[in-house]
Amino acid sequence: MSVLSFTPLHPITLHSHAHFSPSPFPMSILRRFNLNFTNHRLRRRFATVSAAVRQDTTVWTPAPLSEIEPAAESLFHVTIDVSDAPDLATSHTRAGQYLQLKVANSPKPSFLAIASPPKLAISRGVFEFLVKSVAGSTAEALCALKKGDVVEITQAMGNGFDISRIDPPEKFGTVLVFATGSGISPIRSLIESGFGAGKRSDVRVYYGARNLQRMAYQI
Repeated sequence: MSVLSFTPLHPITLHSHAHFSPSPFPMSILRRFNLNFTNHRLRRRFATVSAAVRQDTTVWTPAPLSEIEPAAESLFHVTIDVSDAPDLATSHTRAGQYLQLKVANSPKPSFLAIASPPKLAISRGVFEFLVKSVAGSTAEALCALKKGDVVEITQAMGNGFDISRIDPPEKFGTVLVFATGSGISPIRSLIESGFGAGKRSDVRVYYGARNLQRMAYQI
């Protein structure tokens, strides 16, 4: 982010003998500077208004929790039922996408990566998540809910993982995947989506956690 530092110009000083010290900048430059500064402020105001409009147009859909259980220390496996909202289910088209979620009485929405593959949303009408409970956050409020409680979510967002960049599998036989903590969520979606792993000669997942108690999805 660029920061504009604006220093006011010194006013013209009038002397008793009617001689004044001219500004060190030609008037044409001052006019252009003032115009540019005004335009900059207008652009900032317009961007703020535009952002507010975009936020106001977010579509929220209520959906119940069909499952919530501990997945590891401070991590919870959360399943949301979207079977009554086909538009939500079909919006998940690629591993690596995410959505926004709101909990009643929570100050702001949370962004959550979808941990289930797109095919699960179509076949079973659910989204799965791995959520880290952080004190004072929307995620903590979510992890405190029970089966049947209702939250609000948006459609899936983002471009996800562009698997076409590592196609054909025969040409990109070695694939290395890295994740830490709850960041394994989109990787789980990727793995369970298949992405032609069976056609590759060397696919490795490197998953880091502080200890085994904080490592989710252990077999």
